Amino acid sequence: MLYKTLAICVATANAYTLRTRPVRMDVASATATTEVVPTNNCVGTEIFGDNWDAIENDRTPKTDKEKVVVLGSGWAAVKFVQNIDTTKMDVTVISPRNFFLFTPFLPSVTVGTVESRTVVESMRSLVQYDARPIDRKIKDKLFSDIDPENFETAKFYESKCVKIDPTTNRIFCQDVSTSNEQYTITYDKLVIGVGGGVDTFNTPGVRENALFLKEVDDAMNIRRQVLEAFEGAALVDDPEEKRKRASFVVVGAGPTGLEFAAELNDCIQEDFVKLFPTEVEQSSVTLVSSSKSLLSTYDKRVSDFTGALLSESDVKLQTGARVVEVKKDSVVIKDKESGDVFEIPSACTLWSTGVAPIPVVKDFIEGVPEQTKRHGVYVDRTMKAVGTDNVFALGDCASVMSRGKAMIDDLKASYEVKAGECVDGGYCEIADDLVMPKKEAMALMDDLAKKYPVSKSFTMAGQYQDRIAGILDRDLSETVTRDDFMKAVDDCYSGLRSLPPTAQVAGQQGSYLAKQFNGETTADFQYFHKGSMAYVGQNKAAAQVSMLKSFLPEFMQGLPIVGDDIVLTGTLAEWVWRVLYLDMQISNRNKLQVAFDWVKISLFGRCVSRY
Repeated sequence: MLYKTLAICVATANAYTLRTRPVRMDVASATATTEVVPTNNCVGTEIFGDNWDAIENDRTPKTDKEKVVVLGSGWAAVKFVQNIDTTKMDVTVISPRNFFLFTPFLPSVTVGTVESRTVVESMRSLVQYDARPIDRKIKDKLFSDIDPENFETAKFYESKCVKIDPTTNRIFCQDVSTSNEQYTITYDKLVIGVGGGVDTFNTPGVRENALFLKEVDDAMNIRRQVLEAFEGAALVDDPEEKRKRASFVVVGAGPTGLEFAAELNDCIQEDFVKLFPTEVEQSSVTLVSSSKSLLSTYDKRVSDFTGALLSESDVKLQTGARVVEVKKDSVVIKDKESGDVFEIPSACTLWSTGVAPIPVVKDFIEGVPEQTKRHGVYVDRTMKAVGTDNVFALGDCASVMSRGKAMIDDLKASYEVKAGECVDGGYCEIADDLVMPKKEAMALMDDLAKKYPVSKSFTMAGQYQDRIAGILDRDLSETVTRDDFMKAVDDCYSGLRSLPPTAQVAGQQGSYLAKQFNGETTADFQYFHKGSMAYVGQNKAAAQVSMLKSFLPEFMQGLPIVGDDIVLTGTLAEWVWRVLYLDMQISNRNKLQVAFDWVKISLFGRCVSRY
């Protein structure tokens, strides 16, 4: 392990040219929110009331150039700004967070594997010419005559957008640094890249008692609570009480939830065990998954490997289970197969399931009649918001137009066919409505997932299936009526995503939209899936690489060997995971800091002090 991290560090230092002047970042500016809204987003508040026109302070740039306003400082916004031609357009970036955050490393930050300052980079630094990608600089030279001398830096305001008015092409903002100044900006084009919040599926107690992992502050809060849990467990002698105080539950077996569970278990078994030996004996990390498999949107080989590895570790798995309530010091779980409801202790519960729109996005959706999606701004294949002429949405806050309606129609038709077989088999009842066992209804989605694989429709294999199950499980009965099933399907379609809410998708959308604005393309957005990776603990990872497959035409993507994803697991996959995550860092400074953090952990272990 040590040799690997040292090798990575050396290779990184040789491969990249360092900046001569470091940038100072202020992580503390990202304040926590009780509404569990990511601080990089433009958060809706009531500061203006209904009297929007009373705001007289106008910060609209005085220029003849086309005015482009970008909301957010995440993957989509940064990639857009780093590729846009500022000689043609006046660009203003607005975000209450003055830094970019490398979100895939948040699980590592929670236990100190990577330091919090390692995963952030100043937005004011990223809008400079030096931060533009190498391929963009080459295009600037060859086609646009842009160089450091004539490059115009985008303006950045550390503010939050509280309302979007598409009828007057204005946004309403409030400064979040010192003055609380309120102002408006008029735009010619608006790019919404504000990310998403947390979807609790209306589960009781989640917002009050669970923790979320969206921001640096979230990671540091989780770190504090984990340490406090062990310190509290050390104060009691009763083994049962120790067990309650040192038990942790992670809800959601997607990449974030699984990586956090793996990182936490590694930290407990490698570092805490030296200082809290008695408490570690009683501690537990439980991962709750609604589906029977982990990483359900990944290749089955990845899912099987991950499940087998975790089952051999100290992580307890509760698969095929749904959380029905989160209490202050426990979690209530329902086994979907048996119907049994039970409660397990939890000193710290992480909720990591689903993405929901934040208030300012909800308000925008409600104000545009053509917006029919509840879980994001509904955009066409050019990323333009349906029902508008000049508003675009990217990343987690966008729901891209897809062929999902055909999938929904297939699901409804399958229900009718199955219901007929169900009547013939004698285990359905007919009264005012046809009643089917929930197990039979849910099995329909497993069959349909084979017809619409992840590469064509992300949601059916994972998010969409979970959402339907969540709606049906609100009623604890074992059966479902036709009307209830159809309503659940329709409700889910309103939140259907054709692409996963990942950094990879958001970054590609940002780069694509910049090219479109620059006049470099008129084609629709086409997602290029490079693959998926996850750290699964014990210095092992799982990687599903789709590079070759993505180059092939669709009719060849199902062919053996050439059309298959490349799946790596174990130590080799961890090596690939580390190298690729280093390469994905937004700046050379971050690349070196990540490598140095890994070396430091290899030499000295993780720091288990509270700060």
